Amino acid sequence: MYLDYWGFEQFPFENVPNEHFFFESPSHKMLLEDLHDAIQRQKGAIALTGGIGCGKSTITQRILLALPEQRFDIALITYSRLSPVEMLSEVCQQLGIEDISPDRNHLLRRLQEHLLHNMQQNKHTLICIDEAQSIPSLATFEELRLLLNFQLAGQFLITLWLIGQPELQRKIAKLPQLQQRIALNLNIQQMNLEDSVRYILHRLQAAGLNRPILTRQAAQFIHHRTQGIPRRINHVMDHCLLTAMRNESKLIDKRTVTAVIQRYACS
Repeated sequence: MYLDYWGFEQFPFENVPNEHFFFESPSHKMLLEDLHDAIQRQKGAIALTGGIGCGKSTITQRILLALPEQRFDIALITYSRLSPVEMLSEVCQQLGIEDISPDRNHLLRRLQEHLLHNMQQNKHTLICIDEAQSIPSLATFEELRLLLNFQLAGQFLITLWLIGQPELQRKIAKLPQLQQRIALNLNIQQMNLEDSVRYILHRLQAAGLNRPILTRQAAQFIHHRTQGIPRRINHVMDHCLLTAMRNESKLIDKRTVTAVIQRYACS
């Protein structure tokens, strides 16, 4: 453990969503604003895609935590390999709907009742499906699309938010009737060099570090080897901090990064 060696209060490069370490680049700021606007305005269906480790879960968590609990009823589905009926059942359970049966018509009826009740309470229903590229069949996608038919007074009773890897876009494209319902289609890009450096420094400072420990050449090399993907940067930096401590060094330079990449193959 290297917390005491560097003077950290927390481990700075853990690969789990943590609001304390959230880094908002200009592109992230715009993306968050677009997502928040689409959800608040109840625009129907949203798709958010990005490569592995680009920060989809972190952004999703930030949006969900920012939504006022008194105005939003949220179903967050993190396991998506479900049949159409299983998906409906999971949505109902996540929304806290009780006394449900495995009958499709029953599930739809109970869900519609719940949506109408929410609307009467001035509450909007958000169905958020993570790893949506893993949905096994187009039939499940079609079942989700049909939920968008729950409308009243020219307003969607649900917002359907699909989150996944780029493969999700290819699956959506196979269902033009769903693709045409996507009101907002966003893709998380890899960070550029400037944002990668700012990301690293932000996390070091958020963890309690108050002095420079990373050379510019090392930061540039990390960006190059990780392609600006946050999860990869986290892996490399975590091992760099450990390696530098073992070498009794107070500085992470390009040689340290090179040694880490050769030893751990983490880029």
